[in-house]
Amino acid sequence: MASVVNPKQKRFMVLGTGSGVGKSLIVAGLCRHARNMGLSVGPFKAQNMSNNAAVVPNGGEIGRAQFLQAQAAGLPPDVRMNPILLKPLGEGLSQVIFLGTPLGVYDIQGYRELKKKLEPQIREIFWEYARDLDVVFLEGAGSPAEINLLGEDLVNTRMARWADARAILVGDIEQGGVFASLWGTWSLLPPEERAVIHWMGINKFRGDPTLLESGLEEMKSRTGVPVLGVLNHLGALPLPDEDSFRAQAGSTEEGAQARVLVIEWPHLSNRSDFDPFRLEPGVHLEFAGMDRLPKGRYETVFLPGTRQTVGDLERFRRSPLFAWFLRHVEEGGRVVGICGGYQMMAADLMDPDRVESGQSWTRGLGLLPFSVRFVQEKISRNVRARINDHRVFGGSSLEGWELSGYEIRHGRNLCHREGGEIFDLRDPKNGESLGKEGLRSENGQVWGAPVHGLFEDDRFRRVVTFRSGSQSPFDPVRYSAALEESLDLLAAQVHGAFPLLHQP
Repeated sequence: MASVVNPKQKRFMVLGTGSGVGKSLIVAGLCRHARNMGLSVGPFKAQNMSNNAAVVPNGGEIGRAQFLQAQAAGLPPDVRMNPILLKPLGEGLSQVIFLGTPLGVYDIQGYRELKKKLEPQIREIFWEYARDLDVVFLEGAGSPAEINLLGEDLVNTRMARWADARAILVGDIEQGGVFASLWGTWSLLPPEERAVIHWMGINKFRGDPTLLESGLEEMKSRTGVPVLGVLNHLGALPLPDEDSFRAQAGSTEEGAQARVLVIEWPHLSNRSDFDPFRLEPGVHLEFAGMDRLPKGRYETVFLPGTRQTVGDLERFRRSPLFAWFLRHVEEGGRVVGICGGYQMMAADLMDPDRVESGQSWTRGLGLLPFSVRFVQEKISRNVRARINDHRVFGGSSLEGWELSGYEIRHGRNLCHREGGEIFDLRDPKNGESLGKEGLRSENGQVWGAPVHGLFEDDRFRRVVTFRSGSQSPFDPVRYSAALEESLDLLAAQVHGAFPLLHQP
């Protein structure tokens, strides 16, 4: 397959000394730089483990990080960019998504056997995907020096060898011990794996770079591998860090007109739903784990998505946060549920086939009049959501407004009353009806829907955030434009530190 690829094509891999060192953002920046140079470029990560997923145009899931990298590259997202997506369920189990479609739930040993069957397909998928591109940036996963797993590696140095890609090994200085991490990773690899590493790099640096010079020289002396560059800490760019999508407040407490809280489930998924609030002036955004009590009052509490709806709901009930949440509801505070968080709002959740949990029936929060039934067939699709009931959104003029979003769920929502759903869902390609979804309470303070991505719409986000009649002194933010601007800034900084395209 490799022989049909453009012989002038360049292929690079970004490896990391561990998880969270910044591989995903570095690949996104490199992709955007290549695109800005007029090159056709694509990202590739053979295997990703993340509950932060996105839906490609033709349906099917990929990691949210690869979705962002596709945007940086100027390409439509494609399931071949991330052929294997592992969605961890806890207790050593993961749902395996292959080319966008669930294959089933596997334990560790079962997945190890499955990988043997998938390995030749991964190689073929890569060469088919890469065939017409000028540049491909591959991303590793975790650390390539897991020496107990080298023989079954699909995503790190073996993938680099299959792709004939030259790699840069990146360490995170913010975690401490960056030189030890780089040296230890390189030295643990056998010679054939070590040979793919042509450069090293340091990420998230703050301070005077001359302080690193003796260390950089020592690393080259010990390994023979040059340190290509040092990337400064990127600060508060509104971009996800790896697959964690760490939240940051959109404004200071003093300047905030709206304080919003997102409950951070143990199996939180699609944290990216709330990225747009990080840029919204006048909004203070917080994430709260169930082991702490928030301070002060919040206009809105979001119940976000989760990969374990029933398990996280039961943990929520047992947590100190639950009593605080009930008081928030009783005092008229707003609650918004998205996907799994919306399902928790139901009267009950039925799982006769044990799709999501070991319980066939679970009592819901009872905030909205519907039931949930989990089924094996998974919905994974993009949607257009037309607003039917604008009353829930502060009596605004949003009725008939259409939003873009996506669904990833096993649950089917069964409304207890005739009509009254908030959204009409339609297929964005052909306009075909996909049913009605989303409900609100009688007083409009509580609402939810199974659709992700709704808050990327600037007008809708502001109406949801600020109470009817309240005015913000700040100018509105265009999230899509801010994201593009951030990707260009990221590209300049990453290329400045790691100019891979200009290496001989």
